Amino acid sequence: MAKEFIYFAGTLPMLFFGEKPPVTLAVFDEDADRLMDSASAALLKQVSLYCADAKNFPEPVRKFYDWENALRNALLDVRKKVRPDAVDFKRNNPDFYSEISAAAAAAAAASDLLEAEKILDQARWNALENLSCSHYADFTMLAFYRIKLLILEKYRQRTAEAGNLVLEDILKQMLNAE
Repeated sequence: MAKEFIYFAGTLPMLFFGEKPPVTLAVFDEDADRLMDSASAALLKQVSLYCADAKNFPEPVRKFYDWENALRNALLDVRKKVRPDAVDFKRNNPDFYSEISAAAAAAAAASDLLEAEKILDQARWNALENLSCSHYADFTMLAFYRIKLLILEKYRQRTAEAGNLVLEDILKQMLNAE
């Protein structure tokens, strides 16, 4: 029987795509150290948005990384229109996920890069939701929670204020270059 982490899972607040996460990744990792055995906590901290070698993870987590590879391959197919060598970067894994091509096409058609990234992250979120069925307090559930936190953390740092500061720096550099 797989290990269960009922106490840790029970402390976690719900996550919703597009909303500010109620807990940070740092707090999540600290709680993992406190509420899990050291080997499981160390493995959980290795969970990231992308993993080239997922052999140490449970099967559902490996399936998510297969899904992620299929998404990246679909994006390469979209990019090959403007960069013919994009196909050289394809990874060997089958694409048997029907929603990936639609997400890649929608992201390619998006009016700006942030919107394209949100489309892809929503597809990732949906894949995690689909794969998480019947995983309630086990390592897989915690791994998927961590990936969702990583997705949400990307957007926490992207505020209008931060964007305006970056824009001001770019404009100053352009004025100084003249």
